[in-house]
Amino acid sequence: MSIALQAIAWTLAGIFALIIVLTVLVPRIIGAEPFTVISGSMEPTIPTGSIVVSKHVETDDVAFGDVVTYQLKSGEPLTVTHRVVAVDIVEGKTRYRTQGDANNAEDPLPVRPEQIRGVVAYHIPLVGYLGQLVPMGNRQTIATIVGVCLIGYAVIMLVRSFNDHRRKKRQSSEADFNQ
Repeated sequence: MSIALQAIAWTLAGIFALIIVLTVLVPRIIGAEPFTVISGSMEPTIPTGSIVVSKHVETDDVAFGDVVTYQLKSGEPLTVTHRVVAVDIVEGKTRYRTQGDANNAEDPLPVRPEQIRGVVAYHIPLVGYLGQLVPMGNRQTIATIVGVCLIGYAVIMLVRSFNDHRRKKRQSSEADFNQ
């Protein structure tokens, strides 16, 4: 394999490994959850096709200006990621008013604390498009398989490189001995 192809392969392997770390490993470590952005309501802040990683927080820690991921209906999987534009206390209960950065008006219904899944810690542009290619229930399994394959590939490449280095060193020693 040529050096250019090896460089491309290592670069792609590194990019995929980084994507897996940022979308699977880091969220688990920091107590967060990845979500895919499928609309342009938060552009240009968060482009369509991004993965947002929303960190679980106490609802008392949600504040004006935070970008939150919340369930449209409590307990259901459909989520929205929008900015908190106001925090109201109505009859002793906290309600968050939200709005997408690209939208001209607030969302029609206030968000209750139990709907909030987390505050966006970071986002990764375009990676959500890759996730859309894989069925929701299989994403973790496929990410694990890809991760194991990348590690296996790295080990094979390191062993090959080590063997090539030893072979060249041996050939060099034999050439020096024969002179």
